[in-house]
Amino acid sequence: MVRSRAPPPDDLVRSRAPPPEGVVQSDASNSESPSHNIKDMIRQYQHPSNPAPSQPAHTHRRGEGKMFTKKPDPHDEAMYILKDQMANPPPQKSFAPATPREPKEEGGSKVTKATKPGPPALADSHSSPLPPPVSRVLPVEEETSQTQLHHRSSEEHYTYTNTPWRIYLRKEVFYPKDNFNTPLLLELLFRQIVHDTFSEACIRITQEERTKMKALFVEHQVGQDGATQDESVKKKIVTMARDSWEIYFSRLFPASGSVGTGVQVVSVSHRGIKLLKMVRSSAVVPDYFRVLHPYSYADILFVSIPSKNMLEFNLTNEKLILFSAKAPQVKHMVDYFITELKKDSEYVVAVRNYITEDRTLLSFHKGDIIRLHSVEGLEEGWRYGAVYGRWGVFPGECVQPVAAPDFLVLPAERAEPRDRHGRVAASAAIAVAMGSTVAAHELDLNTEAVVGYGEDSSSLHLEGLPLQASQYTMEEFSRKYYRRAQRHRDQLKTRKGKDTREPADMVTYSKSPLQESLIDFTDSNMNKVAADISLAVMKFMGDYPLKGQTEQDLVSTILKLSGEYGLMKDEAYCQVMKQVTGNTSSKTDSCQRGWRLLYILTAFHRCSEVLKPFLLTFLLDACSGPGVHYQGIAKACEQNLRRTFQYGGRIEHPNSMELKAMLAGRSSKRQLFLLPGGIERHLKIKTCSVSLDAIEELCNDMGLHRLEAMDEYAVFVVTHRGQNVRPLNKREYILDITTEAEPVDSNYSLWFRRVIWTQPLKFDNELCVTMHYNQVLPDYLKALLSVVPQSKASEQQLQQLAKLAALQHRAKDTVFLPTIGEVQEYVPPQLYIRQPPQPWLNMVTQHMQQVSPLSPHQARAQFLGLVSAFPMFGSSFFYIQSSSNISILAPCVLAVNQNGLHFLHKDSHEATARYPLNEIQSTRTQRPTGGSSSSYPYVDILLGDLLTQRITQLQLEQGLELCRVIAMHMENMLSVREKRLTLPPSEITLL
Repeated sequence: MVRSRAPPPDDLVRSRAPPPEGVVQSDASNSESPSHNIKDMIRQYQHPSNPAPSQPAHTHRRGEGKMFTKKPDPHDEAMYILKDQMANPPPQKSFAPATPREPKEEGGSKVTKATKPGPPALADSHSSPLPPPVSRVLPVEEETSQTQLHHRSSEEHYTYTNTPWRIYLRKEVFYPKDNFNTPLLLELLFRQIVHDTFSEACIRITQEERTKMKALFVEHQVGQDGATQDESVKKKIVTMARDSWEIYFSRLFPASGSVGTGVQVVSVSHRGIKLLKMVRSSAVVPDYFRVLHPYSYADILFVSIPSKNMLEFNLTNEKLILFSAKAPQVKHMVDYFITELKKDSEYVVAVRNYITEDRTLLSFHKGDIIRLHSVEGLEEGWRYGAVYGRWGVFPGECVQPVAAPDFLVLPAERAEPRDRHGRVAASAAIAVAMGSTVAAHELDLNTEAVVGYGEDSSSLHLEGLPLQASQYTMEEFSRKYYRRAQRHRDQLKTRKGKDTREPADMVTYSKSPLQESLIDFTDSNMNKVAADISLAVMKFMGDYPLKGQTEQDLVSTILKLSGEYGLMKDEAYCQVMKQVTGNTSSKTDSCQRGWRLLYILTAFHRCSEVLKPFLLTFLLDACSGPGVHYQGIAKACEQNLRRTFQYGGRIEHPNSMELKAMLAGRSSKRQLFLLPGGIERHLKIKTCSVSLDAIEELCNDMGLHRLEAMDEYAVFVVTHRGQNVRPLNKREYILDITTEAEPVDSNYSLWFRRVIWTQPLKFDNELCVTMHYNQVLPDYLKALLSVVPQSKASEQQLQQLAKLAALQHRAKDTVFLPTIGEVQEYVPPQLYIRQPPQPWLNMVTQHMQQVSPLSPHQARAQFLGLVSAFPMFGSSFFYIQSSSNISILAPCVLAVNQNGLHFLHKDSHEATARYPLNEIQSTRTQRPTGGSSSSYPYVDILLGDLLTQRITQLQLEQGLELCRVIAMHMENMLSVREKRLTLPPSEITLL
């Protein structure tokens, strides 16, 4: 069937020559149905109507069509239509605009769709020029442009009706320089926050955040429909959500850290990155994300991807390792935030220490945040700035740009006092002035100790203090930050017309309790807390009646009040220092008890970075000045403060026994540690001794002095006669552990064990050999170190067992030959039954002739040398009662070592399943439903890679011990991997 050509496009004019010949259209018998797009292309060159039925068919064309053996392709058919058009482009002419004509019917054809009429036909060649008709043919433009997209002129569209769902436009992240000044943006954000606040499905909001926002709604009469026209109220609500909601405006990425920490998600927002964990709540309280650790952009130097799915955050004082399938996306987003925030920042971060005695130069440590100031005349490569209130010049090569610290953004749960201008009072304002990251951390109740900050006990910022000690006196601190010094002088005049108290008077002993805080707080609630602390301090020092309270109650009150309110830690320090300065109390032991209280305070709470140089100067003056009575305890306070900044401070308040010892001047106790085999070691444990101190002392006794060797040992607290075994973190305080364990089980014990066995054995130290011998021997006697042969044991195996039995007998340092009963104790029961008792005795007696010249120490060393070749030597063993993994045949034995997890058959001890360490994503313990709160019989181990993971649940008695042992092996694996990287050495934070 022959069709005429379509009209030309509206921006082209065809020549008067007749159109080219039509194109034969195949019928259904010899052509495939063209696709939707091809049909549209063909229809553009055809008349909009079909021929009338009365027209004769072109049979000769059909006859020719029968000659084709292959059906034409719709694409070729369309290209054939376009071929002639492209070969003969018509010349262009310009016409004056005119009213378009109505469409013209041809050959019985007519427009069948009223809403979409066909294009008008061409006018007669002798008529006057007509305006170009409308067409959808792509226009032929200049040579520089081949095509041009024209939107469809049709008003047809598709829509859904009665849908059960809605599509919302949401704000996910606030990027740098984002604002909500336009009414539309403000309204969208406001509606989003109102909707999510009343919707329990939003897991980005915690229950506490939702409750506080609803209280704000009630205050401003905002209902669930969000009906309010007050833009100031909307801005207040949006600002509160942006600044106080932890992860609401952030992008979430799946991630994981090291074993046992539960890191599941990392969030990236305008405030930094946060490590999150999903908390499964009850039916009443919905699920939500819990923040495990926040990091601001001021803490992040740069981000790298050492290997696939591995993120390495190089922080100011540490290194953070995370694993995520979205590692490139996380890096890109963090890099963008850091780059944008650095553009307008006036801060730099120290990438290494710079210590100098020149007063004109600025000394600082790695990780310090320095605020820059523009000074003319500086030599190239030198900068001028301030840190901790000190100013000076420093080399620019020691620092790099960093995002400005956002000190004033406090967590939602913190109601810090602010002045009438909305600024955070006292210590927060000081933090802004000083530009200290740690000071900003100090404002947060959930702050953890900065890892690596005090890794060297001498690295506290003390070097510059003697040079400018006059700047760090408490009189100078009182002039800047005390309440009385901040008031106008005309409000401080007495009746005689002179100041009530000079700065020196504000830092000396007072005979009556304070009625308001020393530091200038504007919140009356803070004044009430400060007054309660002052009253407790005076009662403890004996300057005020106890009124039924005990000394332990008073210490707990002071520690609790100063700990609950971050800014009150500085206030408590200032009050105690005030009471021991120029003490004129009638009580002879008042000043001494005040120093004891300061000793306790320095062991539990860190002061702010602003107060730290003043506090350290106060302590140094007290312990070094001539004729001072309390030099010894002042020195102990300084040491406590150092360790508190290093390890975070004590947690458990001192019990009555510890407090009684402190008041009597005893700052340490003898603590028993049990080594394998019942070996007892009594160590001197001080108030601030941590688990790492005990490990170092015991390792030194064994002749182990390298840090790599010490990392392989751990301390365990054991209660209920060995039923509960909990490994200690190396940063945990020993006295915190004992204070917590005594009420649970008065017969608790502390064990010292080796967990990792990568370092070679040392045989020159007798204690080291004896300790390892006693730890390995029980596992050997249970036949856990090797596979128990199912058939008859070979002669070589029997001789090896006999020699090991002879070495055990010699290790007892006995002069008699072993008896049959003793030989039975020296051989694993599974192997002893392989032959009668008499042959065993004969074989062991023969080997006794060889080992008798050895000393007991040499016999133990030789025993360790032989069993160290066994496949499961150096493993920690756990008895698994049941498993959710069908490939693990439970009950079985689990061996954990540097090669991974090995599940052994309970009888033959042959490995039935193995999982390397790099397949372990996380572990967690679960309490039994309805069971004791002190037991952890279930452990969930997430195995696999970041893309395919599966959870294996194990049931065992020592669940927490298993998690900690796996964590230690993972830490060791990561530390080995860290040494292979070419980045500067620094401490890894294992999350």
